[in-house]
Order: sequence, then C-alpha cells, then structure tokens
Amino acid sequence: MIKEASVEGRFYPYGKDTIFQQISEMEGKARYPDHEGDYHRTIGAVVPHAGHVYSGYQTIPFFRLLRKREEWPETFVILHPNHTGTGPEIALDPHEGWKNSAGTVPLDHAFGASLSYPSDASAHRHEHSAEVIIPYLQYFFENHNFRILPVCMKRQTSEQAEELAERLISAQRQHQRNIMVIASSDFSHFVAPDKGARNDQMVLDQVETRDTSAVEDTVVSNNISVCGYGPIMTLMAYSGMISKEYCTSILARGHSGEVYPSREVVDYISILFYSE
Repeated sequence: MIKEASVEGRFYPYGKDTIFQQISEMEGKARYPDHEGDYHRTIGAVVPHAGHVYSGYQTIPFFRLLRKREEWPETFVILHPNHTGTGPEIALDPHEGWKNSAGTVPLDHAFGASLSYPSDASAHRHEHSAEVIIPYLQYFFENHNFRILPVCMKRQTSEQAEELAERLISAQRQHQRNIMVIASSDFSHFVAPDKGARNDQMVLDQVETRDTSAVEDTVVSNNISVCGYGPIMTLMAYSGMISKEYCTSILARGHSGEVYPSREVVDYISILFYSE
C-alpha cells in the first residue's frame, strides 16, 4: 500500500526533472552561506514546509550541509504538525511508502512500531507539512538508501514533546538506527514583516534556553502563529537527551514577501541542532 502525493503540482512541481531543476536552481543561487565551523554530530533541524518557491531557499541549507559533511542517515524522522485536525494526537502512517513523481520513499515501520503510537492514514492523507520535505531528500540523497518516518502531531504540548522524545531515544537504542530528526514548521503567519520578526525572535530566544515549556508558554501566551512548535519542542527535548549542552544555529531566515512582495507574509527559518 503506497501513499500517493497529495500536494504535488501545488506546493512543488510535478515531474522529477522539474522538481530537481527547481531545487538545483535555488541551490545554485546560494542565498545563504554554508554553516561554518566543525562539530561532532548533527542531531537534526527545524525546516519550513511551505511551497518550494516560497521556502525552498530556507530549506536547502540544512540538507546541503548534511551532504557536505557526508552524513547519510538511514531514517529521517519527520515530526510535523496536523493542519487538518484529523486523527489521533500522535499519528504514524500505515503505508509502505510515499510516492511522488520522483519516486517512492519507503517508511521505517520497524522503528516506528517501537514508538507505540497508532497508525492512522487520515492524519496524513491531506497533510502537506511532511510531504513537501520528501523532494529535498530525494534530490540531496538520490544515490543513498534511506527511509522516512512521518510523525504527525495534533496535540502540541511540552509534555507530549518530552514523551515523544523519550520514545525516539528508546527506539534508537533498541534498533541502533542512524536517524536524523526533522522538525517541520513555519513561523509567523500572515503578519507584517516587522511584527513577524519580533514574534519569531521571542520564540527563538526561548529555543536558545533549551526549555521546551518556555517555548510553549511563549507561543500560547502571545498567540504566535508558529504552526509546528510541537515538533520544535520535541527536537529540543530529543537533543537534550543526547547532549545537555546541545547547540543551535540559524541557517537561514526569510519570508514569503521576499518572493512575492506583500504587506502580510509567512516567515521561514531553518535551525541546525548539533552537539560539539
């Protein structure tokens, strides 16, 4: 049973050559410099999930960094929000693979089963926040075997994030799997660029504190429209279980108004999580 793409032709182009050409052209423009400095281990990253034409420039630097460092994960765990409100609080996907016109990517069900969350196809059926990341994986890791594990989070709380992070650590120890955790999230939605930048910075400041509950409190109390703060908190908690002194670095920061000028924009930020 294969899941067919639901937003291909809308959030990203149809056709392998067209998809890869678009990513290649964006990469070639090198809008953001490569991350400088060496470090021990890449833990994961926050990456955006908008249409490629809008957020591709902010997404590419992370995967380009992995390729530059010759890091080839066996499984990409894609933590992503639930925009439709369908399905359980945390949902895996029962399909054997996710297909688009660039190919079919298999799911890591062995690893997923160890998380002990239900599989529910409805949570993923029309959800774009994991699907749009797949073409980047197909482009940057075309010659390497990898699997994905989409984890859809409808309930976004620090408690839920801590629990999921603990289960990821436990499953990783059990399977000895080389995984890379991706937290799929856009930042402030449909606000003036200056207001979005201020709101985002409030959240980024709390990410630097390594305090998941502070991120939740900041988002909720200030009504900041960061749609994937649950995945972000999970990546923070997971990173803290690997290294209490984990580091973060902003790889790219921009907004939709840089592509199509507008008074109200959506903000896109990619953040590297690593241990020294």
